[in-house]
Amino acid sequence: MKTTVEHVGPCRKVVKVEVPAEAVASEYGQVLSEFAKYARVPGFRSGKVPPAIIERRFAKDILEETRERLLPRCYQEAIRQENLKPVSVVDVSDIQMDKQLPLTFKATLDVEPDFQVPACEGIPVKSRAVEVKEDEVDKVIANIRERQARFEAVTGRPAGKGDVVEVDYTAVCEGKPMAEIAPENPELAAGKDFWVLVGDDMPLFLPGMPAKLDGMEIGGEREIEIAFPPDYRVQAVAGKQAVYKVTARGLRERRLPELDEAFARSVGADSIEDLRGKVRENLLEAARAGEKNRQRDEVVKWLLAATDLKDLPQTLVEGEARHIIQDVVQENVRRGVGKEEIEANREDIFNRAAQSSTERVKLNYILGRVADERKIEIGDADVESRVAEMAGRYRMPPQKMKAELEKRDALRSLRGNLRMEKTLDALLAEANVTPE
Repeated sequence: MKTTVEHVGPCRKVVKVEVPAEAVASEYGQVLSEFAKYARVPGFRSGKVPPAIIERRFAKDILEETRERLLPRCYQEAIRQENLKPVSVVDVSDIQMDKQLPLTFKATLDVEPDFQVPACEGIPVKSRAVEVKEDEVDKVIANIRERQARFEAVTGRPAGKGDVVEVDYTAVCEGKPMAEIAPENPELAAGKDFWVLVGDDMPLFLPGMPAKLDGMEIGGEREIEIAFPPDYRVQAVAGKQAVYKVTARGLRERRLPELDEAFARSVGADSIEDLRGKVRENLLEAARAGEKNRQRDEVVKWLLAATDLKDLPQTLVEGEARHIIQDVVQENVRRGVGKEEIEANREDIFNRAAQSSTERVKLNYILGRVADERKIEIGDADVESRVAEMAGRYRMPPQKMKAELEKRDALRSLRGNLRMEKTLDALLAEANVTPE
């Protein structure tokens, strides 16, 4: 079998293959024999049909089957023969084959890059002091109190920002009852005993209403104009104006729990001082983890800058870019960013994804090479530990989390990420760390 390799781009090769006519004829003969065993032809018993009749009747199918068998086998042989390490097959083209002629084809491949990893011992890294200030502890405890706040009924004063008001309301849109304009959305037309947080915007329901309830008193009535935006979720009222007649029925204010021993016990501490100690330790742990990640980033920047690796498989870079773009768009949607705004930032998203994907693929190759040289591997126990950690974050049983990852074929990726982390930690342990 003859093979030639042509370099056509960064990590891209075209392998031209020519399989001798004798090998094609031999394979064709074997396929013909198998057809003769099982093919059914009227007037003949199975397995007793003359080969010449079989060939005339099934010539196209026999030739196709011969090609399907030869192509992958000869491709693999060509790869071994040329000592190539393919990452992906971009295209197989120019296939020419006949039972009495050589089989020729071209395979376009992306292959692994050829590069040298620099000496990684003693990478320079700056360390920063890790500390927790008392005002940070105060902020966390204040947040805990906010989460445990209760709304209690209050009288004798108007509503203010942060209060919740119980309202009844009816609506008119463009001179007609809202029920006629949006019959499939009765919640827009009228509501009873509906609680609204004053000052908290409600863009997905009644945009602008919460701010206009400021100053209402129990029993008071108010007409509120609502302008629905053009991209409002209910198309029937999108871009229209409506007038809501609102009656305040009740008022509650947020009251924080007292900062006393009872509060400390309610959140699992023995005393206020014990609570502050636990919060301080949690903040320290988070700060240490953050500092370790920052130092890891310094190692990553050094590796990317010190390694001469410019040519990368484009299929991997493009695939990574697609994943990054998908993640960015999903995150924007989750945060409520509209399609128009996402589309307006399309070019910036694509440019950032292209740069990030190139760096990620380059880093994966560098760390993979370092891990191979140092024989760094990930065991099943490492994977189980990370799955349990993820399950804890998502509050689900570890077995269910593992099943979800298996369903998405994500365990192999998880194992790869763990190997990269372990390699980075090994490099960080050998780094030349000095105080900033």
